[in-house]
Amino acid sequence: MALTLDTHFVAFIDILGFSAMVQSDCESFDPPKYLELLYSAHVRANALFSKDLDATLIQFSDSIVLSRPFEMSELKRFLETIAKWQRMLLMDGLLCRGGITFGKHFSKEKFLFSKAMIDAYHLESAKARYPRIIISEDLLQLAKTSISLDQLPLTHQDDGAAFIDFLTSDETTTAKDIIAAVSIIREKNKHETSAVQEKINWLLRYTDYKFDSVNAPPQFC
Repeated sequence: MALTLDTHFVAFIDILGFSAMVQSDCESFDPPKYLELLYSAHVRANALFSKDLDATLIQFSDSIVLSRPFEMSELKRFLETIAKWQRMLLMDGLLCRGGITFGKHFSKEKFLFSKAMIDAYHLESAKARYPRIIISEDLLQLAKTSISLDQLPLTHQDDGAAFIDFLTSDETTTAKDIIAAVSIIREKNKHETSAVQEKINWLLRYTDYKFDSVNAPPQFC
């Protein structure tokens, strides 16, 4: 049977701080601190996305590629599943950023060949910047011809980016839980570099926006 390139939704997601966690575990004489945490996150992601029999998850190092065949009626569920997984990571003290788009894609038996993955990677590396998973403008423009964008779990920012709204409560996670998890992340990273602080402060401002909390430091003083 000839192999074919079909159109898929594709997300490329990067776990922030992964390299530092690997280095910490590999260079320490103590038992690893992060190995079990990161592996557990991977197992839960597999379980979550396997509920969609058409979805595929591939992880290599700190990078995760999620895909499913292009069906506009399934876009909402695809984004909601990613939002739930991103929220699960947050509750474990892990942050990620990424990009989601659509295009030609082939994945089979650990082999990946995908223009959509390359485009999603460029979104993640060039535009995401903060711990957010942004949606390509091309996908949004196409989606609004057949569905209401208000139905999608998205938040829009003043830089023009639309990203997955993952700070939402669900059957297992309350707003109080999320605020507490964000506070722990803030405390854990308070002595990190300015580049890390920029990402944490973005998360704090997003949390304040969602829950009327007061976590973010003032922008001017």
